[in-house]
This record gives sequence, structure tokens and C-alpha cells, in this order.
Amino acid sequence: MIVPHNMKLRCRTISSFLIPFTLTQLCLAGDVLDQITDEIRQGTFFQSEDGKTSLDFDFYTTVDNWVVSQPPPGIMRTGENYLNSPRLSMLGTFNVNEWMSIFALGNVDRGFDPTDESIQIRPDIYFLQLNPFDGMAKGAFGKTQTTYGQWANRHFSWDNPLVNAPLTYEWLTTALGSGPNAGKIGSKKLAANYNTWVPVIWGPSYTTGGQFTGTIDVFDYGFEIKNTALSSAPDEWDLWNHGFYGDALTYSGRVGWRPRTDWNFGISGSTGSYLAPNSVADWQSYKQNVAGADISWAHGPLEIWSEVNWSSFDVRQGANSNAGTVGLVSYFIESKWKFAPSWWLAGRWNQQLYGDKPDSSDQWDNDVWRIDACLGWRLDRSLTVKTQVSYTDEQGPNPTSGGVSLPNKQGEYLFDLQFVFSF
Repeated sequence: MIVPHNMKLRCRTISSFLIPFTLTQLCLAGDVLDQITDEIRQGTFFQSEDGKTSLDFDFYTTVDNWVVSQPPPGIMRTGENYLNSPRLSMLGTFNVNEWMSIFALGNVDRGFDPTDESIQIRPDIYFLQLNPFDGMAKGAFGKTQTTYGQWANRHFSWDNPLVNAPLTYEWLTTALGSGPNAGKIGSKKLAANYNTWVPVIWGPSYTTGGQFTGTIDVFDYGFEIKNTALSSAPDEWDLWNHGFYGDALTYSGRVGWRPRTDWNFGISGSTGSYLAPNSVADWQSYKQNVAGADISWAHGPLEIWSEVNWSSFDVRQGANSNAGTVGLVSYFIESKWKFAPSWWLAGRWNQQLYGDKPDSSDQWDNDVWRIDACLGWRLDRSLTVKTQVSYTDEQGPNPTSGGVSLPNKQGEYLFDLQFVFSF
């Protein structure tokens, strides 16, 4: 749903000034805010007399106030240095007996990723989950986040200790996933193209299909068959946009091992077609392959996560099909230190290293690193405030647009003040 331009301006004004101000005033009330939140939660929870059937709604408001250099970071779309990005989320859970549930997450925002577009309403998650074996084996059918890696498990703003995703999950490479040049490599001398370039993994990858997960003793597992690859853009995730093609499905999974309560190790893999349907004649044969390892450790006030991922894309040159593959290695190390009951510091080091083009000694994209630092404050049970600063260094020449050299590469500086309110 698209609203008129004057409504867009009103929403920006309300989000920029009234929401942060209102939240600040409410947090000063302390017990009053907790009381209001409890009443809302009680009023949005329904249960049958025997307790076997229940319907629960959770609401979240997230307001990001971004200050970025131009061009902005890859998945962010704005021509300005300041971007206000409000989001209202509703998570609904319908439980039937003890083994069947229906989940749905809807968002009202300006786009799945930060943009300066008009307000829209969008269903992001919807699936049926069957759990007949008390967690040992669960099946989910619909639109779900990926089982690959660990980061997707904390991607929501109310779970993420920082405000954005690691480079692996949001930095656009020059691999073209759609458009007339799909399957080719774009020019690393140009500014990133949100509409055609793809990252290694696009955020939590809410693709559509079947998913099987479970826990057996100290082992966790997850396997999924989805309609499109991990790198595919949000417009490709729903069946009504991408469909479900038998020879272009994506197969992903992870196996985890928890030798102790504070350690978690995992290996993941994925393979599938990453091009948009019918973008080229043989689009199904262009695969993205990803392999990765992850580790996390948590003890007392300190938590550490890390992932390393290797990814390859089948690419073509000119009119030739499958001219070869290009690859890259991407990794991050992230930590959170809760130095006081309501305060924490979080940081992340990211790096992405690219290989050469087929039959060439020239890299197919620019190596890049980024450092993120975030201060978080949980004022009470409902309100969280985070502020983050990031700096990115992308090697290679500055990009050009229309023959004019741009002052920065893709997203050099980033600052965000984020408010998260759950009720």
C-alpha cells in the first residue's frame, strides 16, 4: 500500500520528532510505561478455557535516525545524508494444541531495508509450524528466515545488539542477480546498484518453502528447500513474485554442536539459482554456492559471535553461458559487553575479500572492511535506545556516476540513533 506524498511527509515529521520525544517522556514515567505495556499485552492475548488454543499479538516500534555519507551503504537507498526510518511490526502467533502453530509478521515501514520511499504495508513472515516430537523434529512451511548461520537468529532490532547487519548480510557485490545483464559482473568503478547487485546473503533471507529443524541432545540441525538463493533480493522472496521452480530451488542447512552451555559451533552450506526468473534464457543454471562456519561464546556479561563464509557465483561473459565462477570470502567478529544492568557496548569487525575474474588476474570486486561500535541502553522492559557509529573502507578507485567521480565509495560513514519500543 502506497500513501500520498503529503502523508509521507507527515509520517517523517511524526517519526523524526514526536515518537522519540514521546518515548523519552514515557521512559521518565517508569512504572507507568510498564503498566501500560502490561495492559496492552494482556489485551492482545487470548486463550481457550482448556489452555490448548491461544492467540497472541506482540507489537514493536523501531525508529532509526540515520546519518550517512553518499553513496549510502549498499542496501540503503537515499539521496540525502539524513534518513528517518520508522517501522511498526506486529507478530502474531496462533497455537493449536501443543504441536501446531501459525506465525505471521507484518511490517508498516518505508521498505524492508532503509529507504526514503513512501510508507507501505508488507507481510514478511508467514508459516505453519508442526512440532509433534517436542523439539526433536519441527517442520515449517511458508515464508521463514534462513537456517544458514547464526546471525539470522538475532536479526530483529529487539534482539540485535547493534543496529545493522554484518557485511556478509548487506554489502552489495558486483554480481548481477536481475536485469538484462543478469549473470554478469558489474563494474566495480560504479556506485552500487540496489536493483541488480546482490550480497552474499540478503539479511535474514525470508524466502519461501519448507524447513526442518530440531535439537537432539547437544546437537542442533536445520535444513530447508526454498524458492530462491540466499543472495536474492526481498522482491524475490514471495511465491507470487518468484514462484517455485523445481530446477532452480535452493538447498540450505546448518548443523550445530553445543559441547557446553556457553559454546555453540556450527557449519552451514547452501546451493541454488540466484538469478531472477526468465532474466536470461538459462537462468536456472546460474548457481550461488555458499559454505560457512560459525562460533559463539557467552559467559556472564560478555558474548562473542563470529562467522566466516565462502561464496561463489556462476557468471557469464557477453552472450556466453557459464563463463566461469567468481568467489569471495567474508567474515565478521562481533561482541557484546553488558557493563551495567541496563547498559552494553557492542562492536563488530567485518571484512570481505574477493577473488579474480575467470581467466584473469583482475579482482572482480573491491576488497572492503568495516568497523561498527554501538552503545545500548535498555531503559525498562519495553524501551531500548541504541546509538551506533560505523566506518567503511573500500579499496580501489572512487566510483563514478554519469562520468562524474563520487566523493565516497559505498557507504563510508554511518551513524544511527535507534529507538525500540515493544508492547
